[in-house]
Amino acid sequence: MYLSEILKKPVYDNTERRIGRFKDAIVSSEVSYPIIKAIIVEKLDKNVISIPYNFIISIGEEIKLNKEIDDINEYKIKNLDIRLSEDVLDRQVVDIEDKKIRRVNDIKITYSHGYYHIIGVDIGFYGILKRLGLEGIAKKFGVRSNENIIAWDDIDTLGPDYTKLKLKVQKGKIKKLHPADIAEIVDQLGLSDSLNILNSLDDEAAADTLEEVSPERQVYLLEEMDSHRAAEILDEMDPDDAADVLGDLPEDKAEELLDLMEPEESEDLRKLLEYPENTAGGIMTTEYASVNQDLNVRDVLNSLREIAKDVETIYYVYVISKNGDLVGVTSLRDILLADPDTKITDVMHTHVIKADIMEDQEDIAQKIAKYNLLALPVIEDENKLRGIITVDDAIDIVLPVAWKKRVPRMFGR
Repeated sequence: MYLSEILKKPVYDNTERRIGRFKDAIVSSEVSYPIIKAIIVEKLDKNVISIPYNFIISIGEEIKLNKEIDDINEYKIKNLDIRLSEDVLDRQVVDIEDKKIRRVNDIKITYSHGYYHIIGVDIGFYGILKRLGLEGIAKKFGVRSNENIIAWDDIDTLGPDYTKLKLKVQKGKIKKLHPADIAEIVDQLGLSDSLNILNSLDDEAAADTLEEVSPERQVYLLEEMDSHRAAEILDEMDPDDAADVLGDLPEDKAEELLDLMEPEESEDLRKLLEYPENTAGGIMTTEYASVNQDLNVRDVLNSLREIAKDVETIYYVYVISKNGDLVGVTSLRDILLADPDTKITDVMHTHVIKADIMEDQEDIAQKIAKYNLLALPVIEDENKLRGIITVDDAIDIVLPVAWKKRVPRMFGR
């Protein structure tokens, strides 16, 4: 049966005396397919009472109790309890399997082994019509009466009380989605629900998700989020993405967040924000792999093990002189195939395709496409390496906004 079919049904005690009507059912969020632990009854005098399940004989066209109402000890609602009608019905839910936002039109219940179990939620259009008593009209216009049920185990419920309701399914279900999928969900939700989702993620997952969110929504989220939390997320974002969103924020808000960030990250972002957004400096990232020209291949590999934790891409490795000049580039593949005792200068390519830090972003995109590069180094003061521009950022320049999120992030961590 469905919850809508039993709402407002009469409730009788063991003397056949009508005591009120069914108002809601209480279940626990602690299990995948919860059972009804109690029902909420609106009595004839309009007062409300919660009746434990052990006092219930049956639930259907009418609800029967096994004791007189005065002899029943009221059920005390616990922290992890959910009221089906109040907390779930008409709420938005995240469909984990299809990665979409749905609305709960009804709740399916079944009786098994002496208990009423919650199977799932009905998200179909017919569920709305049935709930409104319009099945006849639906059939007249050819609306199919097929169920459209999402299993209770496959949803995370959203709403103002999301932090409680998410516990009714296994923790971390939504966190297992790809950041791009979470971002797509966030883009569909209201600001409050979007914040609830981001706040349920750890800093790294929240950063990966925020990078995939539309630019306008990024700004709204960071403005409304707790400033310390926003700064922690920015710390985890790729510098170029963090700089982009900071550049879109009001100046006082951006300065506040920069002051709360880790000094090293904040310093990098302040430098990036100095460059016009349509230049190489405005779109580059300061996370890249570079090694000293005096090292041999064995030393380089040891160095890369540490560098890899903090860089956006490690496919290209840039070779730097003692005074910071870019002298060459090599690939990780070439390094792995080289003899460990070989000098890195014997492995690197000295003819490096590069961009000046003030070079126009359109020219950057053309250069990356022309030379079939995965990343392009950015230099300043003739040959000082300042950052790199990855191919996904170059694609962002030339593709329409609507298509940008469809391009895979080749270098996402």
